[in-house]
Amino acid sequence: MQDDFSDLRYRGNICISGLTAAGKTTHSHLLAGEFGLTYVSGSQIQLNFMGVSPIQSKDFWITDEAKRYWNEKEFARIDSELLRLEGISQGYVFDTSTMPWRHRKPALCIWLRSDLKSRITKAIVSHRSLSRIPFESYQAKVEQKDATTLALYNKLYGINIGTDLSCFDLILDINSAINEPTLEASMNSIALVHDVIRPAVGWYLTGHRRFRRDLEEAVKRHNHLVIFNNLIERSICQEAETS
Repeated sequence: MQDDFSDLRYRGNICISGLTAAGKTTHSHLLAGEFGLTYVSGSQIQLNFMGVSPIQSKDFWITDEAKRYWNEKEFARIDSELLRLEGISQGYVFDTSTMPWRHRKPALCIWLRSDLKSRITKAIVSHRSLSRIPFESYQAKVEQKDATTLALYNKLYGINIGTDLSCFDLILDINSAINEPTLEASMNSIALVHDVIRPAVGWYLTGHRRFRRDLEEAVKRHNHLVIFNNLIERSICQEAETS
């Protein structure tokens, strides 16, 4: 009998969004490894377009050097490439700001809500004391990057990143996940948040009931993190339509 690989063929994508240093890249990489998804980074696409190595220091995007890439032409170019990739296949995890608003194919969209203090804490740990930016300058640099990004995408597409969350299926408030800039706190916060994200993505991609059960249990354990979740409601509707 021929093997049935149907449950390996994902019919959708994952979009992880949030402001600078919210944790998009971390959770996107984890999902790519766990579910065999193709990882797509808007930042790496931009660096390739500019002829710059995609391997940069973790603080690169908040340095003065990176400011020359913060413009309408480059942002629009990235977004066109993201949509081109989406049109080719499925099974991507998009680590980008805009795809939840602009995707054309089915996608599970996750927003990581993280305030400035939380994001600065995560950034300090992520950069492992190797940053070229003095600690006291972190907040101003991140605020400047946020302001520029929000203004550019509003001007280009009318997108209100961070305020218009109507396109998201799962919204997690992860401010309380990390409270100090230590490796242990960082790892614990990643595990805590991923405890919700992983079954949500597994349920969306595969429809396996064990992922749905795991998601329901994770939401109960971490209900203080879950601001909005329509996955269970969506699955009930889908089951009703197919029954």
